[in-house]
Amino acid sequence: MPLYCFHCVCGNVADEMRPMSESDNPKKCECGKQMSRDFLAEHGVRRAACDTYPYHSSAMGVAPSQVAEAMAFDKQHGISTTYNSDGEPEFRSRGHRKRYCEAYGYVDRNAGFSDPQRAKQM
Repeated sequence: MPLYCFHCVCGNVADEMRPMSESDNPKKCECGKQMSRDFLAEHGVRRAACDTYPYHSSAMGVAPSQVAEAMAFDKQHGISTTYNSDGEPEFRSRGHRKRYCEAYGYVDRNAGFSDPQRAKQM
């Protein structure tokens, strides 16, 4: 299924995977207004909302009780990372995310050239 990008006049941006048959169906914003499709973001002319920095990652988060341990690990690996109260790391840039992922052994399966990738085996 394709990923469709939407934007609202209030500033909210959303990405949604849906069947092509539903591509023209409007999306409702949290503010109650109807969102418009963002064709430029869909076709890579401008980055979609999910690729804007800084952002917090819940998928790569730790338990709140493990934040101090995670920060010590990050410091040991030369990655200065802050965490919110839920234990989610804040990524400041694409390079920061890549270094963090590689230190923890995480891989981006949809990786581009500058994204975290599997280590090359020889």
